[in-house]
Amino acid sequence: MDRQGQKGSITVFLSLVCILFLSLICASVESARVQGAKAQSANIAGMGNFSLFAEFDRELLEQYNIFSLDGTYGNGTFQIDKVNERLKHYISYNTDPRKDVFSSLAFDPWQLELTDSDVSEYALLTDQKGEPFYQQAVSYMKTNTALLAADRLLEYTKDTKEIETWQEKYEESKRTNDSQMSGMEQEKQEKLEQIESEAEAAGDVAAEVTEEPEGNPLREIMKLRKKSTLSIVTWDKEISKKHVEVRDFPSRKRNRKGNMKIKKEHSGLIGDVVFREYLMMHFPNYLDDKEGHALDYQLEYILGGKNTDEKNLKYVVHRLLLIREGMNYLYCLKSPGIAASAEGLAVSLTGFLGLPALTAATKHALLLAWSYGESLIDVRILLDKGKIPIFKEDSDWALSIENLRRITEVLREGAKSKGRGLTYEEYLRVLLNMSSVSSQKMRALDMIQEELRHSTNSAGFRADNCIVAVKTETQWKCSPVFFSLPRAVMGVHGADTSFSKTGSVAY
Repeated sequence: MDRQGQKGSITVFLSLVCILFLSLICASVESARVQGAKAQSANIAGMGNFSLFAEFDRELLEQYNIFSLDGTYGNGTFQIDKVNERLKHYISYNTDPRKDVFSSLAFDPWQLELTDSDVSEYALLTDQKGEPFYQQAVSYMKTNTALLAADRLLEYTKDTKEIETWQEKYEESKRTNDSQMSGMEQEKQEKLEQIESEAEAAGDVAAEVTEEPEGNPLREIMKLRKKSTLSIVTWDKEISKKHVEVRDFPSRKRNRKGNMKIKKEHSGLIGDVVFREYLMMHFPNYLDDKEGHALDYQLEYILGGKNTDEKNLKYVVHRLLLIREGMNYLYCLKSPGIAASAEGLAVSLTGFLGLPALTAATKHALLLAWSYGESLIDVRILLDKGKIPIFKEDSDWALSIENLRRITEVLREGAKSKGRGLTYEEYLRVLLNMSSVSSQKMRALDMIQEELRHSTNSAGFRADNCIVAVKTETQWKCSPVFFSLPRAVMGVHGADTSFSKTGSVAY
């Protein structure tokens, strides 16, 4: 049908109905737009949080693979207000879609306005005795170290209890034996005087029987115990003279505390073992060629906590000596050959006195002295890049009863064989597993802080200024866009919509 040229019309009623429907549609679109604006505000706040944390400390990341935000922004004074100012800058920039757009016709459907922002909570690297540092270190190791074998690293923990047990047994046996030998000294002297009197009555020839045989190894061991163990096992090797001022270290002072609790994703034995491997990878030790700005023997500092390289090495050497004394004492007690040699020498040293208790005590003293002498050789070998097994076999034993008499000369000669077993670094792993992970976290932060302070870009670095997580609260206002028609037709006035958003971000 051809309707060209015909006129069309619409009734007033239908016009009013259409306007009402359009007003309803506009109101619905406005409601949807407000909900969209709320979602957009959450996105913008998230972008602001991530932009804020993109200003991480580059030196800390490059050297130690740890993320943190410098809460001082380079001026040495912690300023959470400055952090909030940077957050507000990033959020405000992303709120306006017309920012840096040349066309004035650009349309902003959200009409969002940031009215306020606040960093309500934050966590610092030193909080909870370095827990955020621990969590990041373990995450890094698990994520980025493809060759990390936790099962293999757990091997260094399985013998820890037995090592500690035999350390205690050795020390207790030595105290008991020293007390016995001291208690029998008067009886020994009285017996000697009696034999000498009887010998004088019998003639000078018999007097020779009362003389103690030469080459008593107990005398040599007694002389060694009075000397510095460090000087014995290093001899002429040069030891670092570096020292640090520890008063401002995180482990020694009251640190600034954050007010936000972080989630503990890593814990337990596996977490501790992986964290200690992080320490092994990032901190030099006595045998490393790498020199630190603060201290050269940084792993030794993490174990000892002293203010000089020499004191820390001395502490570690003492701990190594204790380990080897206990394990060598165990070997001596189980070895029939060593027990027989010690008994034969004890008889030759004290048998002429006719005091069985003194002979038995002397035999035990020789076993303890033999363990000590062998342990000195062990530590000397370790410091000379050799290897020593935790549990020795006959082929691993280095010190004969004859050489026990000339132990000083043997030590001076140094290690002739590098042996088998664990290296110095692997013994450091054992020592780390025998020590508190809590102190290790804070002492590691000590070294990180001191090292970074020697950097031009981080001269004012302090571990307790490092922000690792924040919780933010933002206040928003959303102006109406599609309320013109409903306002004109239905008298519905659209007001600004105000709401708040909470977000958080952590490294």
